Amino acid sequence: MPKVSEIMKKNVVTVNPSMVISDVAKIMTNNRIGSVIVTDKKMTPIGIVTDDDIVGLVAAGKNTARVRVKDLKKKKLISVDPNEDILKVARIMIKSGYKRMPVIKDGKLQGIVSDKEILLVSPEMIEVLSEKLRARVEMVAQPDERISGMCENCDQYSDDLRSVAGRWLCSECR
Repeated sequence: MPKVSEIMKKNVVTVNPSMVISDVAKIMTNNRIGSVIVTDKKMTPIGIVTDDDIVGLVAAGKNTARVRVKDLKKKKLISVDPNEDILKVARIMIKSGYKRMPVIKDGKLQGIVSDKEILLVSPEMIEVLSEKLRARVEMVAQPDERISGMCENCDQYSDDLRSVAGRWLCSECR
């Protein structure tokens, strides 16, 4: 099984805690990335801002030009060592619900690894991750709620999945 150091992205975009979220969103868009690592003045990783964080602020009606990174709800920064086995990292991601994790060694940022890199090198993980995701979605989604994802009948992506007899189905398969 490959190690994190073999699959991680080494060029990591970082931001400081005083930046406003609208600027962070521009950085993420320009770099086509889903997260940035927050670092202190010594470039020590202290947090992460993800696309989910930004969407949450917008959904709550917050002005992203006024909210600073340091004002975001604090969540524990979970990181991994570059020598960690990717199977263990996948399990940590599933348990924590995180899709991206900074790779840190001796307090220094070495890279970042996401579920996408893991799936690219270990396709057999798709089944494990999809089962866990399905369980998580079922805990969160209400029976009459509409979600986005893969239809469990035709395996096509849909923004209109609904639960029918415990299976998430697109409009065509319902």
